[in-house]
Amino acid sequence: MSTSYHHGDLKSALLTYAMTQLESNGLGALSMRDMAKAIDVSHTAAYRHFADKRALLEAVAVQGFETLRCACEQATQGVELSSRERLLACGLAYVRFGLDNPKLLTHMFTALAQGEDSEILAGAGAGLFAVLQNVVAQGQTQGQFRQEDVRELSYACWAIVHGLAMLLNMDRTRVTPVEPAALMDRAAKSLTVFLDGMYRQTPGTINSTQRY
Repeated sequence: MSTSYHHGDLKSALLTYAMTQLESNGLGALSMRDMAKAIDVSHTAAYRHFADKRALLEAVAVQGFETLRCACEQATQGVELSSRERLLACGLAYVRFGLDNPKLLTHMFTALAQGEDSEILAGAGAGLFAVLQNVVAQGQTQGQFRQEDVRELSYACWAIVHGLAMLLNMDRTRVTPVEPAALMDRAAKSLTVFLDGMYRQTPGTINSTQRY
């Protein structure tokens, strides 16, 4: 049995293997011993990094949040982008992550809901939300978005992108699955409709819903 992994390398290898297994087979039946055997290390070496399977599952969720946060941050970094374009890019990055990692996305939020005593996990979720909130706040400062509570607007944005990711993934499991490009196009159209509602209305503007 190989013991060539350095501590940092082994932790990364364990997380990578667990995330791969999550998308292919799920983690319900996976044990720490089985995982250590699969990557050719002793189970005692694996326990040096994760006290138990629960700790491993939490780490997988934290890694997922951090990866998604980075994807959203990178999508919003274009200097020439308006706040609306940044919010759209952030939302599409979120949906794309969900389509690429459907089981991981579900696991992340399940772990967050069940891990109320985990400051690390809560912080990872808050870090993702902060990216979204910063974009919304910037749009308000520039006079582009509605001047309502920034946190509530940001939650609405989060709800729409998360819901889109979950619903579009259902289309991928149909007998005749929808192509990823078509799913992303559908997401862009839905987010555009949502962003129209986010835009600050000038005095005298009437929403279509206010005419009746």
